[in-house]
Amino acid sequence: MKRFRFETIHLVMIGMIVFGLLAISVRLTQSETGLLIAIFLACLFLTALLYFQKESYQLSEDEQIELLNDQTESSLKTLLDKMPVGVIKFDPEESDIDWYNPYSQLIFSDPESGKFDTQIVQNLINAHKEGAPTRSITIGDARYNSYMDLEAGVFYFFDASQEIESSQKALKKRPVIGIMSVDNYDDFTDNMADADVSSINSFVANFIANFAEEHAIFYRRVAMDRFYFFTDYGTLEKLIDDKFDILDRFRQEAQEYDLSLTLSMGISYGRGHHNQIGVIAQENLNIALVRGGDQAVLKENEEHADLLYFGGGTVSTVKRSRTRTRAMMSAISDKIKSVDKVFVVGHRRLDMDALGSAVGMQFFANQLVSESYVVYDPSDMGMDIERAIERLKEDDSTDLVTISEALQMVDHRSLLIMVDHSKTSLTLSKELFDEFRETIVVDHHRRDDDFPDNAVLTFIESGASSAAELVTELITFQNAKDNKLNKLQASLLMAGIMLDTKNFSTRVTSRTFDVASYLRSLGSDSAEIQSIAATDFEEYRQVNELILKAKLYKDHIMVASGPEDVSYNNVIASKAADSLLRMANVEASFVISKNQKGQTTISARSRNHINVQRIMEQLGGGGHFNLAACQCDNIAVIDLEAKLFDIIDKEVEEE
Repeated sequence: MKRFRFETIHLVMIGMIVFGLLAISVRLTQSETGLLIAIFLACLFLTALLYFQKESYQLSEDEQIELLNDQTESSLKTLLDKMPVGVIKFDPEESDIDWYNPYSQLIFSDPESGKFDTQIVQNLINAHKEGAPTRSITIGDARYNSYMDLEAGVFYFFDASQEIESSQKALKKRPVIGIMSVDNYDDFTDNMADADVSSINSFVANFIANFAEEHAIFYRRVAMDRFYFFTDYGTLEKLIDDKFDILDRFRQEAQEYDLSLTLSMGISYGRGHHNQIGVIAQENLNIALVRGGDQAVLKENEEHADLLYFGGGTVSTVKRSRTRTRAMMSAISDKIKSVDKVFVVGHRRLDMDALGSAVGMQFFANQLVSESYVVYDPSDMGMDIERAIERLKEDDSTDLVTISEALQMVDHRSLLIMVDHSKTSLTLSKELFDEFRETIVVDHHRRDDDFPDNAVLTFIESGASSAAELVTELITFQNAKDNKLNKLQASLLMAGIMLDTKNFSTRVTSRTFDVASYLRSLGSDSAEIQSIAATDFEEYRQVNELILKAKLYKDHIMVASGPEDVSYNNVIASKAADSLLRMANVEASFVISKNQKGQTTISARSRNHINVQRIMEQLGGGGHFNLAACQCDNIAVIDLEAKLFDIIDKEVEEE
């Protein structure tokens, strides 16, 4: 209840009345006693009046809060009318707009009619009710941060354009550390005259200097073939937008000088911790090199950041040196000596390269420890692998165990060696892999994201023809005098090399022939190889069945898609892809089919112009520049074919 309070005019009037009464009293009263009584009464009246005024102004605590709320509400209403904060009151049930302040009217008014557009606001409210995030909204060209209280029916927002712009500027200033390496520099300049080497150095230095000047990058040359550079994310973003065309420009300019040189880059960026950024940049460069060079690998300095790949437009040219192979042989030997048991596994659905290299690594390990085994899966083998396993059992020179037997034998002093693959999703048994604390990887495929975290040593050389070639080189440098590969073991290693080189017709180097010569000297038997790798009639029929379903795409790509209800093993799909690639004017071949596990698979092959590894990586697979594959779950053949065509279109467009 509102109480009566005396205003100034009231007090003046009361004062004049009291004065008049005193004057009348003085006039009428002749005695001093009567006058004093009149004055006393007047003072008593004034005191009572002031006391009444005090009591009238004394409010209770609730009344004070009510008064403050009234004042605050009035001030807030004035504030909301003037400040650039939009406030909209709506019905929580019906989403009808009850009230909005002038700023909301300004933002949500229709440009043509000038009326408040309730439909847009109701759409935002309904979207929030359905669970859509509304923390940031875009109206026209402006961005706003918003909050919506569905219980109270209040929606407010404020302009965040400047905040977002400031945040974007801060992101562009993040530090970037990169390392550039000239591929094949040492091999190319080993036998050159000093004058020619100086000419190459000048070309490389001038190219990098021009690149740094163009993008305002600070750099330093730390070796003849290596450069470090420092910049910010704004510059890196431009390089990403250009798809790191510096790689193509370097390769093209090198070719003009008849130099078979390419460039590899490892780059990392993030907030602070420059030492961590530098370490990641070095790791990224190593990945670029083991993937074959002529590419850039990029990763943010964050725990769960993904690797980004650019380039890789040429066949792998990075060569391994004999010094590195000898060093890897020593490192792998030292590691094997520190354990009690060694288990060697290939990838799922073993082929001759995986089996041959596994047999070779078991022989290598057997020279150092008493227990070493080749692990195989008897329930998932092609006919050629079955024949090879039977021959190994008859020969009794290689210790073989099944996956279930290996699981019972593994202990904390056991070591796993993965051959012919470096992806945990492709390993022979994920259950078996999880039992090991330490792993060694020996592979010739380009390294991918799904790399084992427990790898203590990695011997990955994408320039090698096959894993069998790498393993044989390790055995030659081991040089065990008392023990040599027997005829069957040498034949299986040779079969692995022949499989991946298509009988020495693709991806061969002088090192490949050196290894083949060594295996031949140990008794490798071509008749034995042909007997093991012979094609069954049913397999031959299925290969041709897939080939007949092939169709030409973009004039130089063959794509064969098998029926949805028929399954083919990986060997059949691979052979069909190989056969399609041998046809005239075909640069790449893809065979899409179902396998025995119900997965939809693609076997991809190419010559020298299309990077099928990059295409397969986008579908979750991987491999080499000109030999790759993928396996996809829960997708039909025709749908995977459509996705493949989309990726091919993008790749061709980029080229």
